[in-house]
Amino acid sequence: MDQAFSIKNLNDLLKNDREKGGDLEERYIPAAFNIRVKLYKLSKLRSFSRYRLRTGKMTQAFYDKRMSRLVHVIDRRKAQHEALVSAELERVSKVISSKEFRLNVFLLPVTIGTKKVYGVGSSLDQVLAVRFVQRALKVLYEVRMPSRDMLVSQIKTLALDGVPKYIIRSDVESFYESVRHKELLDGIHQSPELSVLIKRILTRLMKDYVSVSGDNNGLPRGIGISAYLSEIYLSSIDIEIKRQENLFYYARYVDDMVLMFAPQRKELALKYLEMLSKILQSKGLKFNDKTMTLDLLDVHRGKFDYLGYSFDVSSSTPGVRLSQRKFAKYKERIAKAFLDYSDKHVFIPEKAANELMLRCLFLTGNMRLFNRKSNAFIGVYFSNKYITDVAQLAGLDSFFKVKVAAISNPSLRKKLLKLSFVSGFKEKLFRNFDPKQLSELSRGWKHV
Repeated sequence: MDQAFSIKNLNDLLKNDREKGGDLEERYIPAAFNIRVKLYKLSKLRSFSRYRLRTGKMTQAFYDKRMSRLVHVIDRRKAQHEALVSAELERVSKVISSKEFRLNVFLLPVTIGTKKVYGVGSSLDQVLAVRFVQRALKVLYEVRMPSRDMLVSQIKTLALDGVPKYIIRSDVESFYESVRHKELLDGIHQSPELSVLIKRILTRLMKDYVSVSGDNNGLPRGIGISAYLSEIYLSSIDIEIKRQENLFYYARYVDDMVLMFAPQRKELALKYLEMLSKILQSKGLKFNDKTMTLDLLDVHRGKFDYLGYSFDVSSSTPGVRLSQRKFAKYKERIAKAFLDYSDKHVFIPEKAANELMLRCLFLTGNMRLFNRKSNAFIGVYFSNKYITDVAQLAGLDSFFKVKVAAISNPSLRKKLLKLSFVSGFKEKLFRNFDPKQLSELSRGWKHV
């Protein structure tokens, strides 16, 4: 992999951002973005001209004249766009490649649970440096983030198959805060694949994190690079766990693990948790109080949560449901939507009603992520598609209707009563939201 912070490589990051619906160009090179908007309109005009020619509403001579003029204007605009982008990326390249460059680590005024969250500078050089280092780590260390859908599907099949087994559901105590810097950095510096510049950026990142956090160990939670560094740090644990006898399934999503064993003798099961504990201790890690075991060798009884689902392996009530945490999050979002409406509808009734309707449509429906090339879907069905019954969704509908009943606006109340979590799930109802609407939604549910 070419690890130079060249104009070409940085431009690839910008293109990737655009393909995923990002706004880096709009935020940091607005003049170039404005030209891109004009190019889009010119392209639409070109397509419209082809349509008019094809339908006989434009003569060939007029079409040829218009197309010649359009091609000339488009080529000129493209050259202007490229010049603006290249000039800015040349500046960014020089900043990142300088010996003084470092990511500006700082503590954010928010937490995830009780954990501190960090950020880096918001300038374009900071953003692109983070993304480029992430790409380098992903490619050179072959870091593959597992698919949540794939893991849930596999666990659903294996956990509920009725075959005797022993399951460990493990969660690491303060994983991000426990990563040992020396061990991580020694491995990175010994890697012949990584460039000197990237090694320097990572080393300074760890040193600055120590200065800001006051801790000698840990990864800055909230900075994208940390997710890749955590995968590198845990890769040796994955190898060691997979070597264990009688293990037939192992899944890990960041530091959340599920292990399934088929012991030849029942007494062997008593040693599995101790074995896993020793492997984690070798990397300075330990279990937290969410770690649990399920002995299904004789009797199928119990349940465990993983990735937002609750897997009930009991022979009397088998199935997959929403975890209580995820169920509670839905209720919190419903409550927050109606509370916001209550606070605003007296002063700005129309805007408050539109916001409430938008949020409820989002909660009870499904959507395709905006401007994505891949088929990335989210929503009440696509985010919960592995549940085996809709009883909890019916419960959300009941909670939702109680909130709707308190709405004094009869027209709004009538519209809201047409919405349903169960219907959105069963019928896979799709709704369309533009980027501005999604931005308003996310602001309304911040930290919920």
